[in-house]
Amino acid sequence: MLGIQRIRTTPYHLSSNGMVERLHREFFEPSSQTPTDPSEFLLRLRETFRTLKPTSASCHSSTSCFVHTALKTCSHVFVRVEGLKPSLIAPYQGPFEVLSRTDTHFTIKINDRTSTISIDRLKPAFLLNDTDSTKEPFPVQKSNHPVVLPPRLDQNVPIPATTRSGRKVRFNPKYL
Repeated sequence: MLGIQRIRTTPYHLSSNGMVERLHREFFEPSSQTPTDPSEFLLRLRETFRTLKPTSASCHSSTSCFVHTALKTCSHVFVRVEGLKPSLIAPYQGPFEVLSRTDTHFTIKINDRTSTISIDRLKPAFLLNDTDSTKEPFPVQKSNHPVVLPPRLDQNVPIPATTRSGRKVRFNPKYL
């Protein structure tokens, strides 16, 4: 519009304004504090490196996992299945009997074999008492009334096909 052109380049390129950029003269002058003797420079360099101390390393992989308090006293545990699982697969297997335990590992009985498993993969199993499960839940009453069975349908009569909603299935006679 006004005949002005802007060229986007750095000052190091000549095409920016046609001349080399000038630097301040302090940039090129040696400072008076710098020793000129290489042995003196080496002594200062070594002293500087002696005063350096390494920084403490941080551990980025220390993730704490939830440990249930009932794991200290439970008699049976569930074991989490590791790896990729297809959909609708239970995340835990078990319950398995605990044989011994330490702070980080449990020894459990899986299919008549003992396995040592990390506490990270375990979950306590809360089981019902066996004495309660041996009792029959409801008493069986004997009645003097005979049991009435529904009448038996003749085997030769075809049962009409119905859909899940209850409609009769009718096929086109042209295709029969």
